[in-house]
Amino acid sequence: MTIFILIVLSSFNLYTTYTNTKKTIELTMANQARFSADEILLNFDVAVLESYLNSPTSVEKRNLLERELRDAKRLSRGSYASILTKNSEGIPRRIAGGKAEGRLHQADDCCLLSEEFLEQYSEDKPFTSRIETDDHVTFIASGVPIINNEGVPLGAIVVEIGVGKVTDITNEVMKNNVSFFIFSTLFVLFSFIIFVVFQLWFRREVTSRVGDAEETYQVEFQSMLHTMRSIRHDFINHIQVIQGLLKIGREDRAFEYVNSLTKEVDSMELPLKIKNPALFILLQSKWVRAQNDKVDMHLLIDDHQFSRLSSIDLIKIFSNLIDNAFDATLQFQEVDRFISVEATVASNQYIFKVENIGPTISPDMMNDIFQAGFSTKVERSGVPRGDGLGIVKNVVAKYNGKISVESKKNTTSFTVTIPIKNER
Repeated sequence: MTIFILIVLSSFNLYTTYTNTKKTIELTMANQARFSADEILLNFDVAVLESYLNSPTSVEKRNLLERELRDAKRLSRGSYASILTKNSEGIPRRIAGGKAEGRLHQADDCCLLSEEFLEQYSEDKPFTSRIETDDHVTFIASGVPIINNEGVPLGAIVVEIGVGKVTDITNEVMKNNVSFFIFSTLFVLFSFIIFVVFQLWFRREVTSRVGDAEETYQVEFQSMLHTMRSIRHDFINHIQVIQGLLKIGREDRAFEYVNSLTKEVDSMELPLKIKNPALFILLQSKWVRAQNDKVDMHLLIDDHQFSRLSSIDLIKIFSNLIDNAFDATLQFQEVDRFISVEATVASNQYIFKVENIGPTISPDMMNDIFQAGFSTKVERSGVPRGDGLGIVKNVVAKYNGKISVESKKNTTSFTVTIPIKNER
């Protein structure tokens, strides 16, 4: 299919070039014929034509007219010129340069003038015609009116150029520009290949980005869904407690319970403002999860957009690091659970840090934890493990950043540094 399209495009390009070249040459030849007719008229004695028209049967005046036309053509270096004038029926007839007949026949090796010529022929103003006969012979004719001293049109001097010359010149031009046509064809081919390659790259890039975005947000959606289910479960329990207090007439305790719930709901609101919308939504969901799972979460986020990174990449870094922190800290008692999240800007670089209480990572595992599929967590059927840190590492490398890990005394911290330039 691609080869067929290339052939069609190349053929169309060649055909268009040939057609435009031919039209340009025809126009040039028509102008040349018009210029030749003007030159002949400049050297032509109009009085000789008037004398012949007054005595059209005089052989002497006819011969004089023919001689005058030949002399004018010689002085102007013109050729294939004739004098035409209309007869009593309004049909143009050649009275010099050929036979004086109602229908003009072949003159020298030039062209045929048929009845179609009547539509273009004029004795009042210059004209140019491109005429194709019934037998598909084409010619170009340009004429200028012959006007006497009284301003009366007497006829026209017509210079004819056969289409054979136009075709020959066109073919010669095409032949001399073979290299140009080859270049044009290659240019069309090259442009088409670039277009196809760009389309394939763009499609793959869009598919990749959509896939990454879908995978990233699916994970976050599942996490949020899990949190919402926990909240719903707790909500039902709270309603049941309130209903029980009201049934036994302890409105005062019910009121106190509602107040405590209000404070708990308020505590689920993120305690700081974050400029980056994607990061705000992510941390809000993680904050709610922390409150629900009884994790002491600390946030330190600079008043910054972090626009050096795309939203998806920013989410990939923090979501994977924070999720790993949750998995680790939830192995401890509620009183010990702790996660700290930092996103700061210093010395022309971003510094992202996630720290948590959890099992210590041994020095032997430090290099393995970033390998795809490696995990220190217990395997669960159908649940993929060990890809999170590998994703973070790839994203950090994409921005020429660095990631480091420190783990000791049941405390583990991951620090990501990404260079930035000219960021406001």
